[in-house]
Amino acid sequence: MIITDEAKQLLKVFLKEEGADGLRLTLVEGCCGPKIGLTFDAPMEMDTIETINGIQVAIDRQVEDTDELTLDQEENADGVGLVLIGACNCSE
Repeated sequence: MIITDEAKQLLKVFLKEEGADGLRLTLVEGCCGPKIGLTFDAPMEMDTIETINGIQVAIDRQVEDTDELTLDQEENADGVGLVLIGACNCSE
């Protein structure tokens, strides 16, 4: 997984607001099956903990193929947010 510098700066703001130490990647139910979700939850016992571009990331053991993921910043009409590139997006 890659966290861009732009996403890192935005994440620092979100982490401070949430009082969290890092991110957690987990599987959540999507419209067409499980998909990867991002939370500010504390790591679970079986998670793999990595530091990516200075950000602590806990990865649920059920999440696979994280090498293909990039967390980036995205700006749209609603404002600035984060986008996970490379995760399944069945809405296309």
